[in-house]
Amino acid sequence: MSMAAVETKKITLRTADNHEFEVEEAIAMEFSTIKTFFDENPDASEDTIPLPNVTSKCLSAIIEYCKSHLAFRARETSSAIDEQVRTYDEEFVKARDNESLKELILAANYLNIKALLDMLNQAVADRIKNKSVEYVRRFFGIENDYTPEEEAAIRAENEWAFEGVDPDDD
Repeated sequence: MSMAAVETKKITLRTADNHEFEVEEAIAMEFSTIKTFFDENPDASEDTIPLPNVTSKCLSAIIEYCKSHLAFRARETSSAIDEQVRTYDEEFVKARDNESLKELILAANYLNIKALLDMLNQAVADRIKNKSVEYVRRFFGIENDYTPEEEAAIRAENEWAFEGVDPDDD
């Protein structure tokens, strides 16, 4: 006698670039933005939920992250599992370039996924730690609006802030 597969509720998400993702409700509920929508509108029967601030590339990575973290949480808590989560998170971040990390931060913020947002923000902080002002400007796409004289004066007043800065390598 075979057991019938339990059908889980699916939610369809449409990204900014018009791709649709059908995800299990448990995954979608990891996105506080969507969870709040359904909590506040219990009778809502949205066929497709638009995510105008999230690209398909970002949503795919976020779904991967949430699936993995749900699987980790389903296991017994132990230091071995905590280590697996840390290793997974490190690999998740390592697999992304700077631009992808910044896009994921915006998407995680929009979807209000606190654990992912915190992890990504820490990853960016680690990537710019002890880097030169020029590197940080390039990283965030910030234009230098100081004159050379103003910048020299600021550097002279705050020499301590430039101690231990890595070379301007990418």
